[in-house]
Amino acid sequence: MPDRTDPHDEVPASPTNEVPAPPTNEVPAPPTNEVPAPPPDPVPAPTAPDPAASRLTPIGTFGAWLREAVKREPSEEEHEAIDELIPQGGPEFVEYVVRFSLLIVMSAAIAAFGLLADSAAVVIGAMLVAPLMTPITAAAAATVTAQNSRLWRALAIVAWGTMLAIAVGWVISLIAGGSVVDPREIPGEVRARTVPTLLDLGVAVAAGAAAGYILPRRSTSGALPGVGIAVALVPPLATVGITAQLGLSTDARNAFLLFVTNLAAIIFSAGVALALTGFRPNQFQGTRALRTRMVITLLTVAVVAIPLTFHTRTTLEDLRLRRAVSDAVTAWDSEVRIVELDADAYDNRARVELLIVGRGEPLPAWQLAEEIQDRFDAAVDLRLLYQRDELYTVSVR
Repeated sequence: MPDRTDPHDEVPASPTNEVPAPPTNEVPAPPTNEVPAPPPDPVPAPTAPDPAASRLTPIGTFGAWLREAVKREPSEEEHEAIDELIPQGGPEFVEYVVRFSLLIVMSAAIAAFGLLADSAAVVIGAMLVAPLMTPITAAAAATVTAQNSRLWRALAIVAWGTMLAIAVGWVISLIAGGSVVDPREIPGEVRARTVPTLLDLGVAVAAGAAAGYILPRRSTSGALPGVGIAVALVPPLATVGITAQLGLSTDARNAFLLFVTNLAAIIFSAGVALALTGFRPNQFQGTRALRTRMVITLLTVAVVAIPLTFHTRTTLEDLRLRRAVSDAVTAWDSEVRIVELDADAYDNRARVELLIVGRGEPLPAWQLAEEIQDRFDAAVDLRLLYQRDELYTVSVR
């Protein structure tokens, strides 16, 4: 039979004696005054190198330096040094002109005697005494700062000194020149100042820039005499007086051209040097005047450079001719030697005068002329004086 169980007859489960867990005395954690950490700094993304910096060249570096140099302002001491070059008026200006005139007379006299004596050391001494560099540099400063009165005052002093130096050279040549100088063979120191070239222009530009840098700075004033020696101002003027008195008008013009070259180049380059060190006009009108005057000075330098270019070309041709003559003489007769050589080239012709000494009989002169023509590639007019180099020993009892 199936087991039938009454649901009501189920025996309930005995209750368990569960002990409740004791309550925990938990102490709540005190609140913390935590400061929130700052957000981390953003890490910049790597940037590519500046292509302009990577392409920086020495020219770019110089350009950067130049821009900074132009922005600088001269100190009060530098302004005072420029202002004190020439007094502005009154008894101080009169005293300056008298002192300047005396120095011009003395330096021109020293230069004239040195030129006539063909002494380079004496001519250098005249350069040290000459005071012309000061008013010329003052004219450059007045040009840069657009000060009209100072510019004309400086140029007037330069003009006065120029006339005085020429007059002194003329007088000394009148007194002593005719007795010691043959107009056909003037001394080498005089001749050297009658053939100006582009090299003289380069020397004057460099010397003017040095003067423009030195004069505002009293700490470097000791280098100024070196500038005076580098660029000759009074010796060319003394040469003008000497050659004019001797009747050598072409040489006088060339010597005066050398002085004008030095004058224009010094004013221009000294003005540029002063402008680069901060000297400039304060007003717009002054800036326009500065540009105008610098352009005029530059044009003067360019005009002067035209005849200098022709002189330079002539000098180079003469040097080439002298080398050709020397080589031709050696090829003509290697046993002779040149004692005197005078050669110049003009109009595609060469004029040569030679004094040669040899021991044997001379070879035909036309062969020497052909040797010169082959090397110089021009027609040759040769005048040859040949002397026998003989030694006689005589004993008489």
